[in-house]
Amino acid sequence: MSFLTPFMLWGTLAAGIPIALHFFFRSRYRTVPWAAMKFLLTSIEQTSRRLRFQELLLLIVRCLVLALLALAFARPLTTLARGSGRGDAVDAVFLMDVSYSMGGRDGAKTRLERAQQAALKILEELPPHSTVQVVHCADRAELLGPQSPGNLDQAAQIINNVKLTSLATDLAPGAVEAASILERGQAANKELYVFSDMQKSGWERQAGPLKRTLESIKDKAAITLVRCGTRPVKNVAVVGIAPQSGVPRPGERVGFAVLLRNTGTEAVERLNISLTVNLDDKSTEVQAAPLIAPGETRAIPLTAKLEKPGLHVLTAKLQTDDLDGDNRFDQILLVREQVNVLVVDGGLSERDPKKSSSYYLMNALVPVKDSDKAKYYLQPRVVPPRLASPALLARQDLCILVNAAAQPDLKHRDALARDFLDELGRFVREGHGLIIFAGDQVQADAYNRLLGQKLGLLPLKIKGVVERAIKEPLLVNRDSFDLPAFLKFKTDEFYKEFNRVEAYQALELDESQAAAASRAGPSDPVQRAGPDGNQEASAAPARVVLRFQNGLPALAAKQVDAGEVLLVTTAADPGWKEDSPNPTWTDWPLRFVYVPFIDVAVAHLLHGQTQNHNLTAGETLRWYPSEKMTRSFTLVSPGGVRQRLGLPEKVGNRLVVTASDLPAAGVYRLVESLPADTTPAPIPVDDKTSGIPLAVTPDLRESDSLETFSDEQLDQRLGFSPAHVTAGAEAGALTLSDRLNREWTTWLLMAVFGLVVAEALLAWWCGRAW
Repeated sequence: MSFLTPFMLWGTLAAGIPIALHFFFRSRYRTVPWAAMKFLLTSIEQTSRRLRFQELLLLIVRCLVLALLALAFARPLTTLARGSGRGDAVDAVFLMDVSYSMGGRDGAKTRLERAQQAALKILEELPPHSTVQVVHCADRAELLGPQSPGNLDQAAQIINNVKLTSLATDLAPGAVEAASILERGQAANKELYVFSDMQKSGWERQAGPLKRTLESIKDKAAITLVRCGTRPVKNVAVVGIAPQSGVPRPGERVGFAVLLRNTGTEAVERLNISLTVNLDDKSTEVQAAPLIAPGETRAIPLTAKLEKPGLHVLTAKLQTDDLDGDNRFDQILLVREQVNVLVVDGGLSERDPKKSSSYYLMNALVPVKDSDKAKYYLQPRVVPPRLASPALLARQDLCILVNAAAQPDLKHRDALARDFLDELGRFVREGHGLIIFAGDQVQADAYNRLLGQKLGLLPLKIKGVVERAIKEPLLVNRDSFDLPAFLKFKTDEFYKEFNRVEAYQALELDESQAAAASRAGPSDPVQRAGPDGNQEASAAPARVVLRFQNGLPALAAKQVDAGEVLLVTTAADPGWKEDSPNPTWTDWPLRFVYVPFIDVAVAHLLHGQTQNHNLTAGETLRWYPSEKMTRSFTLVSPGGVRQRLGLPEKVGNRLVVTASDLPAAGVYRLVESLPADTTPAPIPVDDKTSGIPLAVTPDLRESDSLETFSDEQLDQRLGFSPAHVTAGAEAGALTLSDRLNREWTTWLLMAVFGLVVAEALLAWWCGRAW
């Protein structure tokens, strides 16, 4: 219970006045013996006892009248009783959950539509002179208005116009914004309404701050949780598009795996999945998806023809389930005429190329006849470490370090130069790929210090080398492939040869750092110094994407800004000893699965070079202009809304264009114009070619789990019991009844009046002659 005017509780001290009068005016008498009155003693004692009881009863009633009167003036509030009456004006805040799970169908309506209906019903029942502020919230909060809080018609219009985002639920920012609004409110009565599907993830993402904020609100305002939707949602999400047939080539039909995940609690079947190129319906290929069990991820094979080199938009669509928010996945793909690869070989042998560490790798990169190599789309160039210069990276798409020493010493005289390593760091961060193969020239300490601590390129710290005998080799476990690009190696029986790949030496990696980063989560970036001295944030933590059967890492991957690094813990060649015919590192290059693995690894890294073009809803766009000419930029949303970004800003040694408001999924366009062109012509909504394409996908954390909290679970988490309402026809009536009965002032005054009447009747009865 709380009080609107608690200072009036001091009035309860007035209850002591009747007590003081009672004792101050008590009758005082002196006992005088009188024999004639002796026989009346018994009757007098009986009468005096009756009079004392009557006086005590009057005293209690009079004290109670004064105490209740003071309590009524203090205006107590509670939700433990019900009653009637319209009540005083209210300062109300409507917190609307606009994460895309609110688009789930609940019968004939979506959850958001039920929330809007309930909000309008509550709005109609607000007392006269009330104010309303509407806040929408997903993983961020925004005050929508109205500008005049007392304009309820404008508030109704805002509620009707609330739109879903492609963001995940996090109610904590919305609660903070609501607390700030309620703090500024002037009315004695304050109310907070939370319209949400009560999804578990939204309450758990920032559970501590959310609980503390709501606890602070409940002391000054009534909290009502409006549950929007009660039916479970059948949902299959499109979670990715992965190329499955090497590097895409112009004019070729390319195979892709569209990844579907059932995030609901029921199996789903009879769904169609389509793949479209550049939003052109004529290019659409459709495939029926099989039954997908709860929690299962399925890869659906589809193909697309990419006619020309350049950037292409791939769009996978699912038709249809109960939740539309994750049924579309857009991805930008770069198609090249030619791919340039720089191979730095620390074991290069010019006299006998077959003894070079990169010999098998070069044949895997260009698996054609010598006469056709000049026309092949992959054009690798191999150099020893001493000839690796920063200039060589200028026109390369990919770099591969094969058995290369990172620091010269007595044993390793041919090592990578420092300026090349610094340029390699910039090369990767700008969006290029890097593959590192182990070998005899790889120095653990130098790699950890230079490629790891300084440049942040090394996925995991190298602890040393694990050696196994020929008879007890390390065997690759193909079931441990953990990248979508390598999915076919895991599921297709044609590639079961992977389980027979043997390794006799492999780098031992320290996985503790990756485990700690995984516990910290992607929201806690690690700061490091870049080669130019600027502080930069590392991207997602490294992870092991292939293991040997004993659990040791065989392949580790790490995102480094816009680029990616793959670390293969064994060598690119078998490795030989002059006195032995047996390989010393691995037999992988001798098996047929080596060529498709290299092909897919290269395709995966080239595919990742469009990372700047592929974003998740809620992320900040950072675009690095490649031209030296300074241009102005405008961002066009999927609906045609234009956001002027202006000229690029200089951050460190690079120009960057930033846009932070990307709440909706779809294909955006980044349009360039000269600085003098302040009013560029608008781009039609159906224009699918102008500008630089940017694909924004939904924040799939929202539909990872669609489990919701019950009212009892919410009360347990919060530590108190707010009012609970289910959106529907009764929502307005229930909240009205709750509001009208929270203040007890009227009932207390009625009780005071009844006690006054009772006191008068009791005083008359006690004053009668007997």
